[in-house]
Amino acid sequence: MSGGLLVGLLVLPCAALPGVLPAAWAGGAGDGALRMTVTVNGRGHSGLRPPTVRVGAQVVKRYRLVNSGEAHLYGVRVVDPAVPAGAVRCPGRTLAALGELECVARFRAVGGMRRATARAEGDIPSLRLRLAATARAGYVGVAGGLRLTERVTVSAPGRSGRSLAVAWGSATVAYTVTNHGNRPLHTVRIGDPGLGLAPGATDCGAGGGAVAVLAPGASARCTAVVRRPPGTHRSTGVASASDRITTYGPRGERLPAPVLTARSSAVFTLPSRASTPPSAVPVKPKAAAGSGGAPGRPAASGSVGVPRGAAGAVGVPGAPGGVGVAGVVGAVGGAGAAGAPGAPGAPASASGAAGVAPGAAADGLPVLPPAPASAPPTPAASLAVPSAPLAPSVLAAGQRSDSTAPSSARRAFVLDDEGFLGRLRRRGREASELGIVIILLLILIPAAIAAALLGNRRG
Repeated sequence: MSGGLLVGLLVLPCAALPGVLPAAWAGGAGDGALRMTVTVNGRGHSGLRPPTVRVGAQVVKRYRLVNSGEAHLYGVRVVDPAVPAGAVRCPGRTLAALGELECVARFRAVGGMRRATARAEGDIPSLRLRLAATARAGYVGVAGGLRLTERVTVSAPGRSGRSLAVAWGSATVAYTVTNHGNRPLHTVRIGDPGLGLAPGATDCGAGGGAVAVLAPGASARCTAVVRRPPGTHRSTGVASASDRITTYGPRGERLPAPVLTARSSAVFTLPSRASTPPSAVPVKPKAAAGSGGAPGRPAASGSVGVPRGAAGAVGVPGAPGGVGVAGVVGAVGGAGAAGAPGAPGAPASASGAAGVAPGAAADGLPVLPPAPASAPPTPAASLAVPSAPLAPSVLAAGQRSDSTAPSSARRAFVLDDEGFLGRLRRRGREASELGIVIILLLILIPAAIAAALLGNRRG
């Protein structure tokens, strides 16, 4: 009886102190002696409800190890597949009996669900035991991002009404926005400060000036038509949106969703109507004060012109004063070039019957055929000279003729109508001939001097 009373007196105080009983009962070291809890950015139970962390932000995982046994644990380590290798750091490798230890891992968040089972281990060398504890933890990486591209189509400027002022040109800018994140984006707006477009001023289809919801990986197209003066312009597109996801910071603070932006640019040029080449306008040939015609037929317009591109003659065979160089001789003779005022005009000859002018002489000027003495006298009249250069056939015919007209008259006639290009070519030929003469002089003069000196020495 006294023995049973003694046992009851020893058990009742232990039953009255429940907190003391487990500690006293943990005198062994076995399964369940090591426990581990994990928090992610200050949030517990991350295995069931993983917190959201913005991609690129810092993730802080804290592993709390508790040793409820009476034996020390050596070589304590934590392995977590969701953490980069070597990121978990523990202050020591020994966990004392009835003690606690906290290991920490810090790294950058990546996109998607990152949940895994962490495992903590420790050894009791004297008992040849390895204790382990596991806990499931993780986070969700929120990746929000926009990409914006644009393409410009230019329309040529026109003219308004009958006004000669150049109107502004128009350009159509097509913006393409893409969600390359892993969460839907809301209220996507596009603006362009370079073109003076406020956010939402573009046409995005059914949504008006904004895209209501843009799913991950999807794209939307918005357009804008602008009018600008001719010249070079620069477009600077800006897209903005939000995924409306609240995330957690390293110390457990709540972070609101940021405004996501994307930019693009393009340079385009609006041409002006004045820069386009004007249409060719026909130029009337220069006419003199009169012209010779067929016998008994007066001149219709007072000038005779050779149509542009005509290489043949327009004179009438056998008619005096036919258009061609044969008729020109009469005009020159009328002006006193042949030395006799009122020289008779030349009738059409074999080479001039078709109105073909003779060719050029050796100095680049056309040779005029002589006027026959038997031609009837005609009143002196000036002949209209066409503004177009003489045809090659005319020059070839002139080379076969024997001209007795004075060279001064021929030169005066040709110089009056050779034009700018003819003068330029003639000056080039004269310059080349002058250069040859100078080179010959430079060679012959020293040779003459050397010969004179050699003669003096021999004398």
